Amino acid sequence: MKRDWDVIREVLIEVEALSEQERNTFGYGLGDERAGDDPAKSEHALLLWKAGFIEAIEAGTLSGPAIMSPELTWKGHDLLDTLRSRAVWERIKTTAKEKGIELTFDAVKAIGKVALDYVLKQGAQ
Repeated sequence: MKRDWDVIREVLIEVEALSEQERNTFGYGLGDERAGDDPAKSEHALLLWKAGFIEAIEAGTLSGPAIMSPELTWKGHDLLDTLRSRAVWERIKTTAKEKGIELTFDAVKAIGKVALDYVLKQGAQ
């Protein structure tokens, strides 16, 4: 699986939006297609969990690893704050592509600061 930053952004937004009640019954990697379990989202949620951006309860199944009750960590909130704005996120991707930079956590954070300034200046004009 190749890391997809658009999916990572979706997962972070989805986890942040969960209410306390929803969080108690929500999980990734459970393999329940009827519940809308998206394999790409599940794989990325597991990556975010292993990297410390999400806290969750390990709930592996016979079909593979899974997590329940996901919640953003401080680091997860910081990353989402960088990715939240669609305009800033698009600018981050454009800048990285123009400069030939691979999107890593550090690159996203660094480019995010520049992209935010750019978007703010564009909005002021």
